[in-house]
Amino acid sequence: MALRTLFSLLVALPLFVAAQLSGTLPMEEFKKQLAAKKGLLVDVRTPAECEEGIIEGATLIDYQGKDFMAEIGKLDRERPVFLYCAAGGRSRQTMTRMMSMGFKEVHDLEGGMEAWKEAGQPTVRMGSGSKR
Repeated sequence: MALRTLFSLLVALPLFVAAQLSGTLPMEEFKKQLAAKKGLLVDVRTPAECEEGIIEGATLIDYQGKDFMAEIGKLDRERPVFLYCAAGGRSRQTMTRMMSMGFKEVHDLEGGMEAWKEAGQPTVRMGSGSKR
């Protein structure tokens, strides 16, 4: 019995540690952490949504694209990842899925692009500050 408990703890520990390093962040904290950690910024909105503007430096991965999770799986699991979508729902779901895939640190922007714009933060046109 003790061996089974130990095994369960060893399996759960990486997920617990990842959960401690990950989470939804309010806009100011998201911006601060992104700058401090030099993480990868990922926009999971659709191309049509991105035409309205993106956060400079974002990599675009369409949540509704047929290869969405395959593209997410190509990202560096050791590097901090910062996600956002339009309002926060899709990025939160993506964060949860990435943590179960073994990503070490994942954050999503609370309120998404709506919160970013409401705070008066800058955006750029898709293609001028984005990566595909």
